[in-house]
Amino acid sequence: MTHRPERELVRGRVVLVELDPHRGAEQGKTRPAVIVSNDGANAAAARSDYGVITVVPLTSNVRTIRPYQALIPRDRSGLPVDSKAQTEQVRSISTERVVNAIGWLDAELMAEVDEALRVHLSL
Repeated sequence: MTHRPERELVRGRVVLVELDPHRGAEQGKTRPAVIVSNDGANAAAARSDYGVITVVPLTSNVRTIRPYQALIPRDRSGLPVDSKAQTEQVRSISTERVVNAIGWLDAELMAEVDEALRVHLSL
């Protein structure tokens, strides 16, 4: 897979990522995720051959939104369907797992993801 340009790896960017192989109940497949790591770390990761960013996987299963999850409406994200951020699945991944950028979360949606992360991680 080709290395992605630095400009794509920014906090709040929705990217398509390859999460396989996975284990147990970890999210797998190629799916959207939102970058949640800070932009200093993201820039360093983009410049490195072995860079790592932190992402929260998204799912289109929005039947139940728990306090540690955040609803991501399609009309505010660039996604084709409403989705939810699964902060319980937060993980650091190699930049080589990033397929392409597909959208953005605005400041309000990122604040909701941040709050869900705080709940999940007891911060």
